Amino acid sequence: MNVGLIIPADTPPTGGNNISARRINAGLESQGLHAETVLYQEHLPRFDVYHGWNANRVGVQLVKHGINPHRMVLTWTGTDLWQDWVADYKPIADALDDVACQVVFTNDARSRILDDMPQWAERLHVISPSVDEHVFTPHRAAKPFAHPLVLLAGGVRPVKRSGWAIDLVQAAREETGRDIQMAIAGPVRHLGEWGIVKSKAVDKPWVHLLGEVPKEEMPDWYNAADVVLNTSAVEGVSNALLEALSCGALVLCSNIAGNRYLVEDGVNGLLFSDKSEFVHQLGQALAGGEFIANMRHEAHQRVLARHSLQREISDYRALYDHCQLLVAEPKGCSR
Repeated sequence: MNVGLIIPADTPPTGGNNISARRINAGLESQGLHAETVLYQEHLPRFDVYHGWNANRVGVQLVKHGINPHRMVLTWTGTDLWQDWVADYKPIADALDDVACQVVFTNDARSRILDDMPQWAERLHVISPSVDEHVFTPHRAAKPFAHPLVLLAGGVRPVKRSGWAIDLVQAAREETGRDIQMAIAGPVRHLGEWGIVKSKAVDKPWVHLLGEVPKEEMPDWYNAADVVLNTSAVEGVSNALLEALSCGALVLCSNIAGNRYLVEDGVNGLLFSDKSEFVHQLGQALAGGEFIANMRHEAHQRVLARHSLQREISDYRALYDHCQLLVAEPKGCSR
């Protein structure tokens, strides 16, 4: 079987879809399958299965350009559902109505799609994303940096609200009187948001703009940080949060569905809904003690228990095999 893992054309090397697709790519090849991760383009190589990461930006385009929908697996990754589908689901649903193998990360995401398309119940499969726990693991070696350190990891774009994150940490500095440092790691995905970030950081020497950090260096940053922050307006399931949790980091994230899937407030991390709650939760996080140590331990243990790479690969392989059956017996694909 020859599997193409197709990601949006503008995905940077450390972008979430790239990280996810390459994780699956490596897992499939370890089992003897041929897989290739490619940026979306109109003229793609020939694959037995086309696995699109982002149902709207990749999946819809694959259908428009004549790829057999029975040869497709589509993974809903975040903004395709929580922004595009929520804004206007009808054209996306019409385009993907013949795609029988679709994946969401959570039951909540599945329910959201079925609210609009209940007839899709048999085609929507929940596959939890994984993380390589051998790479993202707690360790003592970490980046030398002033403390306390808040790390924001992820591409700079409006949905991540990177500019707002600076405002939040500024409020915490004013409230606590502590010299909290902030590092922002990730590629620039939106020039407008990047302009906001730069303008807010220009007179704040405590804001450190790291740019795109190689994946192999991120465990050191997660282990160095006192708090790993997520301020997203919407998420599928954040690779950065999964990586941080796997490293046993103390995470503080916006109280949205995708983050609640990973973080149980006060158990393996902290959630916040507004600025005042952020300031309170960050103060609690920086206080340290046994309560925080227990959350860090639970963060790592839950990733080990719930986000197995072997299970993720096995679940996707089953869908690829199903696609092969649909191609061989098209009548079996009736809705």
